[in-house]
Amino acid sequence: MNVDMTPEELRYIINCGPALLQHIPEESIRTYCGFNKDEIIDFTIRMRKKLDEAGYDM
Repeated sequence: MNVDMTPEELRYIINCGPALLQHIPEESIRTYCGFNKDEIIDFTIRMRKKLDEAGYDM
């Protein structure tokens, strides 16, 4: 599946993941969003790298 989004929308998604980690107890994160802490961190790192490679500032 491919999803189209603007760089601003991708920035929003990337910034929300770390916010979850700051405000929700680690043992509750999966219940809240379906991902665990490590999955959120991995996704955030990969997406930031993609934006960097494309020349978009975070």
